[in-house]
Amino acid sequence: MTEEKPQSSIFAEFAWKFLERDISVVPIAPGSKKPGQWSESQGWRGMGDWTRFAQRMPTDIEIEHWEKWPDAGIGVVLGKLSGLVALDKDYDLPGGGNDALQALIPYSPVAKKGEKGWTRFYRWNGEKSCSFDVGGMRVLDVLSDGRQTVVPPTIHPTGLHYTWITEDTLDSILSVAELPTLPDDFLQQVEKVLAPYQTDNDKKHQKRHVAPKEDDGHINTDLSIQAEYFRDLNSAALSRLDDWVPKIIPTAKADHDGFRCVATWRNCKNPNVGIHPHGIRDWGGGYGMTAVDLVMYANGLTFQRAAESLRNCLALTEPEPIQMTVGGMPQHPAQPVAHPAKLPPLPWQKMVEQPATVMLPPTTSDEPAKAIPRFITNPPGILNDIAQWITATAPKAQPELSLAAAISLAATCTQRIYRSNLANFTSLYVVMVAKSTEGKEHPQSCVERVLTAAGLQDLIAGSGYTSAGAVFSALLKQPSHIAIIDEMGKLLKLSRSKGNANSEAAIDKLVEAFGKLNGVMRPPVYSTMTMTKAQATAMNGSVPLIQNPAVTILGATTPATFYGNLTDDLVQDGFLGRLIVVESSQPRQLARFVDQTDPPPRIVEWCKKVNTPAQRTGNLTEISMAEMPAHTVGMNIKDDCQELMRSFEAELNQLKDQFEPEHLDVLLGRTFEKALRLAMIAAKAMDATTLTVRREHLEWAISYVRHYDLSLVRAVRKNRIVSQIDTDMKKAVDYIRGARKYASDPKLGHLAGVLASGAMPRQLLLKKMHMKASEFNAMIDTAIEAGIITRSPGVHLNYAGDVYYCADQD
Repeated sequence: MTEEKPQSSIFAEFAWKFLERDISVVPIAPGSKKPGQWSESQGWRGMGDWTRFAQRMPTDIEIEHWEKWPDAGIGVVLGKLSGLVALDKDYDLPGGGNDALQALIPYSPVAKKGEKGWTRFYRWNGEKSCSFDVGGMRVLDVLSDGRQTVVPPTIHPTGLHYTWITEDTLDSILSVAELPTLPDDFLQQVEKVLAPYQTDNDKKHQKRHVAPKEDDGHINTDLSIQAEYFRDLNSAALSRLDDWVPKIIPTAKADHDGFRCVATWRNCKNPNVGIHPHGIRDWGGGYGMTAVDLVMYANGLTFQRAAESLRNCLALTEPEPIQMTVGGMPQHPAQPVAHPAKLPPLPWQKMVEQPATVMLPPTTSDEPAKAIPRFITNPPGILNDIAQWITATAPKAQPELSLAAAISLAATCTQRIYRSNLANFTSLYVVMVAKSTEGKEHPQSCVERVLTAAGLQDLIAGSGYTSAGAVFSALLKQPSHIAIIDEMGKLLKLSRSKGNANSEAAIDKLVEAFGKLNGVMRPPVYSTMTMTKAQATAMNGSVPLIQNPAVTILGATTPATFYGNLTDDLVQDGFLGRLIVVESSQPRQLARFVDQTDPPPRIVEWCKKVNTPAQRTGNLTEISMAEMPAHTVGMNIKDDCQELMRSFEAELNQLKDQFEPEHLDVLLGRTFEKALRLAMIAAKAMDATTLTVRREHLEWAISYVRHYDLSLVRAVRKNRIVSQIDTDMKKAVDYIRGARKYASDPKLGHLAGVLASGAMPRQLLLKKMHMKASEFNAMIDTAIEAGIITRSPGVHLNYAGDVYYCADQD
């Protein structure tokens, strides 16, 4: 007799994703929020000692054991071990109190939702678990050591799934290091905001850590009557998709035997949710959903309202009312549930009853912009002033690019002047990445305008470098300068093209310059074999040197150009790791008509003030000064920064070990150095006269550099080109993703229906790829095996051949 294979649970399917990110987990008993343990003899009981997994990670043996437990969900253990703290908010405050509390909650790229409220995740920074009440109702929980929280796609006791409500998820980020931290005074801010609404009893125990009650008693995992009703409702919905999906899911489109829709609740743009009779799955988020879940999140409804909407679409009869009896006699006989004569219109009813809304394309300024972390929207001192002025005068607002330009301007004004006690200078290589025509040029022009207004136009060099000699010549003329490069991506492309040794040498020379701020840079060596004796003697008679070369780069490029050239050798040569790559998260915008005001006087004066030592010594204005050591002004990184530096170094070492098998550790090789340079800029931004770098300056700099360097790692991991077939696959994926835009092409009228569904016909893809059929077939087979695309017969679309889809539209 063969042993029956245990049914896979949510824990077995998803727990490994958290564990590989060093996040401790525990199994959750089905139909509950409690850590549980299961046995054949006793069923599910509470795991009374689950808090031990806040002190150590579960062993492989424990995980293998837990994976066999039926229907187990996942709980993430919070606190120091996992490096996580969470804010859990269920109830709103009265009046304007909720707005005031909400304004305090920092941005987080990762959040989930259960039946109500939300939970946001942050990087642990020593917080203790505590709670805040108003009127006896829990309005905010700070979940840290000694607490756990149930995570998607575990099923909530009500029958719906916990769901990620952000595009990033806790099991998809590279590391918890990507998450922001809560402000040090966050609890004090919350206490102050809530005080006017609280009773003395509310305040009595707040901010006091309460250890969780250990419970190893029996856990009832039987479905409640309510849960059974919703189970039956979901089952009926899956068997009758055509009766409700087209009406009540606004973005639904027919797909094979079901539909696909957009996960709008996670700010996605592509149809990444599959709706089929066998189930509903958000492929981008990596979790399953019930029909009620989908209606709730797609329309912004409460759970009960979503169920009511779905029931109306399916025209199901109301269940029999339940009567309470005592001694066989009915008590207060229940009346049949009376619904209002006319229910408030449901979302799908509004679409029918009201005139059709004019739907703008998703690539306009009407598309909501993604949230930007607070350390980017509120940078220190003059950096904020510069960034706000650039954004205010921009035809297309790009706040991330505005700050990148502000940092580049500040770096230029201070480089080769200020030197820290750890031998740091301030020059930085910054590259702005945004869609074509979406406002990259404006921040660059603003930097030039400010330098010119401050009388520092001599610091502006050319628009790029054609060779190693060009880099050296530019530094010989201007030992401190900024290079504003419009087409940075093309420079990278040329540096890796056959026959473009000069561009490659220019990149290599920039790599050298980045590390020679505290040293000497020598010119390229040229062959004298073809020279006359007099020429060779003249050349060798005087070899100029450049002391303390200082280059800041403010480059711009498009995602296609930049990521289309991420070859392995470019990743490995160290240049990418020296860049701060700032990719805008903003959608395409409609142009604004704004006044191009002059740079504010306070910005111009700040630039002059921090650059005064250079003007006084003249070491930036005379060509001959390149051969002389820079006259620097010392800046002191305070001792209280050392603990933070050690912690950050340890974090980076851990990340390097994690990424080393993929050869991506090199991208973090200069992260620490870039953070120290930016910390010096932050100190001068706060006070132009200061010569001290304090902890708050370094904290902000680390947050900024960590954010963009980890984003670069993610982008390289996703877009790196290893071989020609890899290049072809990426090109094919781009065509498949853009299938719908070809539907309106009159030349493709016979394929319009196929393309409109998001499918790419084989004959059209083969034509666009310009490949031999044999090479095309090999590439497609490789992409399918790699899980990048899927292939299916086009019969359901009245197309005779195969059609292709992207396996993961996110």
